[in-house]
Amino acid sequence: MSAEFSLLVFGVAVAGGLGAVLRLYLAQWQGKLPWGILAGNLLASVLVGLFSASQIWFLAIILITGLAGGLSTFSSFAAQTVEFMRRGRIAQGLLNILANLLLSSTAVLLGQALATGLLK
Repeated sequence: MSAEFSLLVFGVAVAGGLGAVLRLYLAQWQGKLPWGILAGNLLASVLVGLFSASQIWFLAIILITGLAGGLSTFSSFAAQTVEFMRRGRIAQGLLNILANLLLSSTAVLLGQALATGLLK
């Protein structure tokens, strides 16, 4: 394994740990929907949009794979959606699906637009 790849692995591990800790804090925000998980997914999506426009690929990989990967959570979103459905809370489950998929996709576009504006 090259020194560059080892540094990349270390950077992803540290950034992923930071993202996971932030997600843990955000996950405490509950309500009609799991707002904290949604917020983490949206923030991670904006960051992916921003970092994907970076010309510094080494840093972008660390931040996208590590920070955004640790911060976002498809499995928690899916488990919470299944739990809504299991409890007969179909509208909440469907709203959770729509919010996470549509808003997260829009957040990536927002991040890309912000990056494009910042890089000009």
